[in-house]
Amino acid sequence: MQEYVSAVNILLKVADGRSLDVAIGTHDSPLSRQIAYGVLRNYYSLSACLEQLVAKPLTAKNQAVELLILAGIYSIDALNRPPHASVNFAVEAAIGLKKPWAKKLINGVLRNYQRRKTALVSEMSTDREAMTNHPQWLVSRIEKAYPDQADVIMAANQVEPPMTLRVNVRQTSRADYLARLAQAGIEASPGQLATTSIYLKIPRSVDKLPGFADGLASVQDEASQMIPGLLNLRSGQKVLDACAAPGGKTCAILEQEGRVQLTALDIGVKRTAVIKENLKRLKLDCVVTTEDLLRHEPKERYDRILLDVPCSATGIIRRHPDIKLLRLDTDIDKLSNTQEELLAKAWSLLCMNGELLYSTCSVLPDENQDIIARFVAAHADAKLLPIQCNSGIASQEGLQLLPTNGGSDGFFFSRIQKYKP
Repeated sequence: MQEYVSAVNILLKVADGRSLDVAIGTHDSPLSRQIAYGVLRNYYSLSACLEQLVAKPLTAKNQAVELLILAGIYSIDALNRPPHASVNFAVEAAIGLKKPWAKKLINGVLRNYQRRKTALVSEMSTDREAMTNHPQWLVSRIEKAYPDQADVIMAANQVEPPMTLRVNVRQTSRADYLARLAQAGIEASPGQLATTSIYLKIPRSVDKLPGFADGLASVQDEASQMIPGLLNLRSGQKVLDACAAPGGKTCAILEQEGRVQLTALDIGVKRTAVIKENLKRLKLDCVVTTEDLLRHEPKERYDRILLDVPCSATGIIRRHPDIKLLRLDTDIDKLSNTQEELLAKAWSLLCMNGELLYSTCSVLPDENQDIIARFVAAHADAKLLPIQCNSGIASQEGLQLLPTNGGSDGFFFSRIQKYKP
């Protein structure tokens, strides 16, 4: 029963606008987290079912009851236990949520779902939101951008992501760390896009990973691990990680080329504190600055700039299914304006012959290729550099990786050099 109460409380926080990462507390059990993730991942199909199972929609003041029913429907199909147990636990959870009057309603709806679920799925076959479990505005944008791959992309967003490690090559090699994992009985395999990447067959708590506390490895998606190689780093260069928190990319840069003069910059004290924590665990060091990039005025310009801009995060929905509920269609234009502003500022901080790497964890051209195309057209001193990769969609503007089942997240990269035309 308690796992449902906890899951609903998590979901209520998300419905109130908080991210799933913030909504989940240390006291929430793995099962309550699984239920919360499952409801968010399947929210649109679950809601479509509920709509067919009740005579009239539940009122806003009874949102907790609605979310509890969604959690019950998800549990019937997804949890490895008898369906009647999920029904009973969900019914009893109404008491824990101080909604005892709803026990009869919850019981009736969930048992009705058990009887009708095959017919309900058939009735949803023309509902794109329900069938893809994505909001219609995002379905439309993905279909427009990728007419032949839209369903594959949205299906990949529904699959639980792999756990990917980045090997700290300053302390060990990928081959040696794979051997250590094997000795610990942990099945793993090397990635294909980054020479530092390792995929675990089954996710593990980091405290079970050999040498994690000593900095031998970090958790990071393989796409992000490509960044140091794309920056074309050299010893002694002045490098700016312009939107650095939580510091994974900062640390990856230092692990692979520790002789650069790196500044990690981000806008909030709490955000830069996390960067410092990651640096400390990995025994790395650089200048960490709490400042708005738009106000940053260094004494010297940078040879390399990593600009990983704030974005819609539509490439990492499988890790953060709350994005589908929290993000709005109107956010995309606002984000695009911010991205263009940050790109223009970062460009002003780049020295002649310097290189800027623009990146997002988005799959939407509005934040990626379109931004770069407009920028290069407006700047005679901007030259696009090629990106060699045997995966993703290459264009003149850069490389778009799409979320891949068992592989990397969705990510976009563009390399731009400043030169005298």
